[in-house]
Amino acid sequence: MMKKLNFAVFGTVAFAFVLGACGVTTDTGEAGQQDTALATKSPMLNLSHIECTEDGKVLAHFVLLFAGKGQPGALSGTYNGGAFGPVEATKSSGNVWHYNVILPAGEIDILSATTTTSSGQTVSLHNPGEYAGNYQCGPEIEQCPIVVAPQDVYCTSQPLGNPGAECAAFGLLPQGKDDNLSGTSFIASQDAYVAIVKSGTHGCEPGESAYRIYVNVSQGDTLLTPVDQGISHVTYCACPEDQ
Repeated sequence: MMKKLNFAVFGTVAFAFVLGACGVTTDTGEAGQQDTALATKSPMLNLSHIECTEDGKVLAHFVLLFAGKGQPGALSGTYNGGAFGPVEATKSSGNVWHYNVILPAGEIDILSATTTTSSGQTVSLHNPGEYAGNYQCGPEIEQCPIVVAPQDVYCTSQPLGNPGAECAAFGLLPQGKDDNLSGTSFIASQDAYVAIVKSGTHGCEPGESAYRIYVNVSQGDTLLTPVDQGISHVTYCACPEDQ
């Protein structure tokens, strides 16, 4: 009789335990599954697209995904022409925050970008380099019959000389010059068919001179050194028909 009683008590306790466990599972149910699903989606920063604006600038549009409804931090980053930001999030749609970065027209390659969620988590750009290209926005530029190709590094056996000689090397006429410069970037002071950026010798063979050639330059564009030395001067050249 005692053995039967012990078995009955044990069976009752075990059954109650199973019911309790089932009750816990039922309470978390669908809501718990949704919370788990959201937790598995880490915040992601994407470059959505790059396009021209009506006023001739370039708009790079970024989206921050899965960052929640709290206001995220500002966006900062770098591209082939320098740095941009900080830029505040403009609006949210659902679980997406949007950033609009305005850049000058020309070659655009987004190299990096970062922002933070409302909780302070840093989020880096998921797809740097995507949509890179030449965004010539604004009025159509008349073509010069003398075709000059842009070059990141243009080497000569010796310095080209004064602005007249520098432009003549490409069949062009001198238009202006910014002299006695320093640093590895400079903002163009005028519009020009060609801008010739002079630095030192890095990027070329020993004894040669290094230049960087820009085509269809607009005032305000960022001009970079050929490699890593400081810029000494920038010469602006015009198509002969423009003189």
